[in-house]
Amino acid sequence: MAKKHGDFNQKIDYVFKVVLIGDSAVGKSQLLARFARNEFSLDSKATIGVEFQTRTLNIDHKTVKAQIWDTAGQERYV
Repeated sequence: MAKKHGDFNQKIDYVFKVVLIGDSAVGKSQLLARFARNEFSLDSKATIGVEFQTRTLNIDHKTVKAQIWDTAGQERYV
């Protein structure tokens, strides 16, 4: 029997935790939005603090959960 997306009893074979870091306004949040929700917006707001999203995928008969953390851009002042 195939498992439904979002089934809480689903066996997770692997969990990957990824942190997106980089300068402000380079597209970290949009990369996450595209991967996690298949969305993209040209009118994006700056991330305050840290946010995360998850997505569960089936790859080679294994269930993989990706937990992606989106950080605020690291601005440097000289």
